[in-house]
Amino acid sequence: MESNGSRQAQRFNASHVVEAELEHLDWATRQPMVRMFSADYWRRRVLAVKAAYELTHQQGVRIEQILQRLGDPVE
Repeated sequence: MESNGSRQAQRFNASHVVEAELEHLDWATRQPMVRMFSADYWRRRVLAVKAAYELTHQQGVRIEQILQRLGDPVE
């Protein structure tokens, strides 16, 4: 029988994957926004990395910097 803890989303510790994602997201969010890839799209990508991986303190800081660059979500 599964415990409640095993049903929760699993977060992975794959620092090299996170670093590659952050490099790409950092570069991509500095480029002019094109219609197909809006700030909302990039925000979802950044938040997906934040939710899926166990981040180091520095990686968390980089995530927050990228989110600040993207600004507030459009409602």
